Amino acid sequence: MSVYSLDDYGRMIADRVRMDAYALALKSVVKPDSVVLDIGAATGIHALLACKFGAKKVYAIEPNDAVDLAQEIAQANGFADRIEFIHDFSTDVTLPQQADIIVSDLRGVLPLFSEHIPTILDARQRHLAPGGLLIPQKDTLWAAVVETRVVYNEIIRPWDYPYGLNMNAAKQVMLNRWVHDDTETIRALNLLVKPQVWAILDYASIENPNVSNSPLVLEVTREGTAHGVLIWFDAQLADGVSFSNSPYTKKVAEVYGRGFFPFLEPVSVAQGDSITLQIQADLVDEEYEWQWHTRIVAQSKTTALKAEFKQSTTYD
Repeated sequence: MSVYSLDDYGRMIADRVRMDAYALALKSVVKPDSVVLDIGAATGIHALLACKFGAKKVYAIEPNDAVDLAQEIAQANGFADRIEFIHDFSTDVTLPQQADIIVSDLRGVLPLFSEHIPTILDARQRHLAPGGLLIPQKDTLWAAVVETRVVYNEIIRPWDYPYGLNMNAAKQVMLNRWVHDDTETIRALNLLVKPQVWAILDYASIENPNVSNSPLVLEVTREGTAHGVLIWFDAQLADGVSFSNSPYTKKVAEVYGRGFFPFLEPVSVAQGDSITLQIQADLVDEEYEWQWHTRIVAQSKTTALKAEFKQSTTYD
């Protein structure tokens, strides 16, 4: 798993959309007799909140050295007697008892990140008491084709014949990678289709970290230029407690973002054109390999193929 800096942890705590939702979720489920497990505890904010809301015992597991600072913070808040900090990975730990509630946030920009899902699977099987609760409950990933000349040009500009030199080999590699959209650049007005659900990660039942879908068939809603696919997620933390990184949402959890998957070249589209999209993500050696296959067909008197791309982060 990635190791975050103290600045990173500070940005996570300062993100009020994220933190307000997590605090409300914990407050809604923690009871006076609750045993809580905080996985990826960092500086201990979720563990501290669980104690504040009345948990009788909290296990806070964190592989980063930030766990030492978390112990000082727990002492300063009067919770040291209820929080047991463990400097390790949760997959390597055996607890003396199972937890009624497991809280975690092991996502990256998107929920499909490193060992996130395998860690939750292990925690659910070994650390969660029967009838116990997971926070988050599920993440729903959405996909839409977008027009975003700015983001696309940022990808290709360095390799587009600088000083008259052919650097297309590098450009092709970059066009087979996805990039982080910081939620400020791509907005609802950039969408060329109605978004569709690509995948639902239900953490109470998920068994496989790999995700693929039946092809999504998207109808273009306005004329424009298709530059690629945008993927984001809605998070349901507890019953009635959620947040979203949708382009339609005014207040987003900024520590995450969205994933932009470029096409090999921009494609002019018209209202009524059909876009078939197949996306697959496979966890390989703690990193996700992505594939996105796109087929764009004109809907006119004579149906014609406008473009077809088969892209993968394993491109070389």
